[in-house]
Amino acid sequence: MKVDIFPTKIFRYHIEDHAPIKERVEQYYEEHKLETSTPEGWNCNLFTTFGTKMFPIVECMEEFGHVFDEFQDEARIPGNLLLTDLWLNCYDRTNWQDKHIHAPGQWSGVYYVHFDPNEHKGTQFYHPNETLLACQGEEQNTIIPWVTEGDLIIFPAWLEHSAPMNKSSKLRSTISFNFLITEEVYEGGEFDPEKLIVDGGVS
Repeated sequence: MKVDIFPTKIFRYHIEDHAPIKERVEQYYEEHKLETSTPEGWNCNLFTTFGTKMFPIVECMEEFGHVFDEFQDEARIPGNLLLTDLWLNCYDRTNWQDKHIHAPGQWSGVYYVHFDPNEHKGTQFYHPNETLLACQGEEQNTIIPWVTEGDLIIFPAWLEHSAPMNKSSKLRSTISFNFLITEEVYEGGEFDPEKLIVDGGVS
């Protein structure tokens, strides 16, 4: 009998008021898609705002707040949630991102802004014991959860994942983020999303 004693959980939610965020991403990408460069240490081909130290899509912040509340209730993790990194990724045809983790950190997420499940593939997650399983002859060491436009997935920051190559002519875009939960009460004053600094670790 096979028993999984250390299962890894991911959480999927859906943003109801999706249209304004999608519209803002389209506008920003068209205005800035020639200005980006690949962040140091990344093995990829895509447009990203990571490393620019500013996040332009403030329309998502209120909607994310509802999701964070639901996540903490479902995961049974009380405390103060602190968003540490937030950035936009846009994948045109043949764009992709190699396997990576978000470290250091507790939790990460990806919100699917432009996504056609008939044309695109979701985030590919890798089994934590991928190498060991491969040595034992097990070939199914990855999983791509089914998602659609407007979905948001939260997962442990240490879980390896990648963005498969976009083979469609349709844009695939995501908003990625990292956060931690602490028991300490935040006393930093009112939060201004327009001044959010997104200078995180390796992604």
